[in-house]
Amino acid sequence: AGRLPFALGLRGGGAGLPPWMRHVHRRFSSQRRFSSASNEGASAQQTSGGIRGALAKYNALNEAHPTTTKVGTSVVILLFGDTMAQRIQHRSAAKTSEDGAAPAFRMDWRRLAAFASFGAIYTGYFQMHWFRYLQTVFPRQVGLKTRFLRKDVLAPLLVNQLGMVCVGYYPFFFAWTGFVRGRTWDESMEEMKKKYKLKLLAQNWAFWIPAQGVQFALVPSLYHILYVSAMGLAWNTILSLVTLEKIPQAAEELKRKKA
Repeated sequence: AGRLPFALGLRGGGAGLPPWMRHVHRRFSSQRRFSSASNEGASAQQTSGGIRGALAKYNALNEAHPTTTKVGTSVVILLFGDTMAQRIQHRSAAKTSEDGAAPAFRMDWRRLAAFASFGAIYTGYFQMHWFRYLQTVFPRQVGLKTRFLRKDVLAPLLVNQLGMVCVGYYPFFFAWTGFVRGRTWDESMEEMKKKYKLKLLAQNWAFWIPAQGVQFALVPSLYHILYVSAMGLAWNTILSLVTLEKIPQAAEELKRKKA
């Protein structure tokens, strides 16, 4: 009970303490606040330093091996994206059987290879040269106050999204992924006719027009493929979900269990 007044004095900011103890309490509290702020600042500096260090290493690789770095970046991100998509599709397609046991997940390796190789050829290699060409045709404008409503931003954005994406990106996507997965040309074209519709283009534009507006307006050309690949982590997962059929093993295993 004798400790109660002292505790109340501490909780009240030291108002209930004798004058000499109030001075000690204020000094101790300020030291704690300074120490906490210093720790938070050091943590932020370490995080910032880690990001700068990673970018410095990426820059060094990009300068020494530009093609390999860009292609490798695209492949790694696309592999991760389709792996996520396959797991999402497995969970949605493989409904729990009557005995409560869910079918085991099995990776579709040909599908993964199709998506990764498409990313290596189109995202990593072709777009590296394509973006460079667009910036040559529409050089960056200096001295304008606006960042987005500029010719060097809107022109490459519209040429890419309304031109190349429609006549190059999607036709090549369906043809190449069908080829790697062992389909005939007629089968690949039939799948493209079935899935390549205005809804898919609208989804593409809703995601990529804002994303590439930021790319052409704010992102240095050195990081274009890195930025597109990072944004593509989300988009390629969506594309994989809406264009590549659900994993068949889950449904087959469920049928065997019911039989």
